[in-house]
Amino acid sequence: MKICKVNVLRFTATIIPIISFFITCGQIQNKSETSTQTKAEIFNSYLSELHDRGQFNGNALIIENGEIAYRGTFGIGNFEPIDSLKLNSVFRLGSVSKQFTAMGIMMLKEEGKLTYEQDIRDFIPELPYNGITVRHLLNHTSGLPDYSRIMNEHWKVELAYDDPEKFISGNEDVIMMLCEYKPTVHFTPGERWEYSNTGYNLLATIISRISGMSFNEYLQEHIFIPAEMTSTLAYKYIPGFDDKMPNRVFGFGTKFNGINRFTTDSHYLNGAYGEGGIYSTLEDLMKWDRILYNDVLVSKQTLEEAFSPGKLNNGNLTDYGFGWFIDKSPNNKKVVKHMGGWAGFLTNIYREIEENNCIITLTNNNTRYFNMDDGLIDILHNKPPKFPRIFIADVIGKKVQNEGIKASILYYKKLKSEQPDNYVFNEYELNFLGYELLEDKKVDEAIGIFKLNMEEYPKSANVYDSYADALLSMGDTVNALINFKKVQDIDSTFFEIKKKINAIEKNTIPNNDDN
Repeated sequence: MKICKVNVLRFTATIIPIISFFITCGQIQNKSETSTQTKAEIFNSYLSELHDRGQFNGNALIIENGEIAYRGTFGIGNFEPIDSLKLNSVFRLGSVSKQFTAMGIMMLKEEGKLTYEQDIRDFIPELPYNGITVRHLLNHTSGLPDYSRIMNEHWKVELAYDDPEKFISGNEDVIMMLCEYKPTVHFTPGERWEYSNTGYNLLATIISRISGMSFNEYLQEHIFIPAEMTSTLAYKYIPGFDDKMPNRVFGFGTKFNGINRFTTDSHYLNGAYGEGGIYSTLEDLMKWDRILYNDVLVSKQTLEEAFSPGKLNNGNLTDYGFGWFIDKSPNNKKVVKHMGGWAGFLTNIYREIEENNCIITLTNNNTRYFNMDDGLIDILHNKPPKFPRIFIADVIGKKVQNEGIKASILYYKKLKSEQPDNYVFNEYELNFLGYELLEDKKVDEAIGIFKLNMEEYPKSANVYDSYADALLSMGDTVNALINFKKVQDIDSTFFEIKKKINAIEKNTIPNNDDN
């Protein structure tokens, strides 16, 4: 969701001394002005515009030809109390953590303590899976199911996901649940590629078991200290502020009305690591980018393998190495990259390793704008930046708040007619907005949005189900039942639709015993 602009704080972007002045946030300038801008100013203008549009709350750093071209910060690190982001703010990296886990495995391999072709049960013998190798985990070709589903179904299910009593203590809890419930693999190892957080969770456990150290201790000693990454750690999550990480920022979101914020930072799986769990800063990730151009941590041959596509059993190549996606730059040169998203954070590191360029963005506001970095890549290659399309709920939600439902529906139709390429229009956008309004007890407004959704997407079972839910919340069981039956007519397998219909009919059909 988007983050609103806070009037009491005027956030600015800091330009490092590639240029000798400070530039405040502003709108993208017209063509005549842009032609006289430095590249640092263009980066700044683009990110400022994204911030104003509610599409970016975070920190960014760009390296071009091995030199820092830009770094800046936009927005807030927390809202209770409100504080502004700083260049040394510490962000949760989410899946960007995987490249550090992979590096730990590569280091153990160079030390002769494992091989990539070794069965993972050599290290975690209690696992109920045969034929999965370390390489399968590194390349996401193991077939292992995502552990979060098993945890969601069986781990202290009576507690809320953000209840501290529900928090897992670490990876051993994950392994215990895998061993107890034995979820089936999705395919034979090596048969195809499928992203697996479970795989990298297990890799971190392998690192700990081989080294006899905690995951954080191993990474500190072997990666973070040699790379002089002084603000990076695999952190055992503690709710609230912690003296161990004074510059830590918090994940949060903003409702579609653009006003009310909510925390997203706390989750019972925050104690898992390997697939995530690492916190870092712009500067430390810049040091990480730099050290990967030499053989301080591992040999260049080992790095080359990490930056090479995995191979399936049939010989086909994937687009993933060891902790890195493999891609091409606009100049058709090699790119290694990874994005991470968890608990309100969205992070990205994009490295054009043959051109010595790097883009690092760290956000903490539950953003849905995953393609924001495309514009930075454009600017890096001297092209006009593309802006992400705006999710329509971000616009209509504020309109409902300020002008009411009738004006909002008219505005929606106007935008869809006149600017269809500038906004993301789909039934899920309206659905999200409708339920948020319903949750906020704005039933009439929710009804209006759900009706609009039915008008826009009349063949979808989901839109009638949502409308019926809203009617039911008003006590209108007659019309709720009519619409639930429309859902059943469109899709008889729709989630819990029979249960909803039966519940209404049971309560509305007269019982003969009462006559």
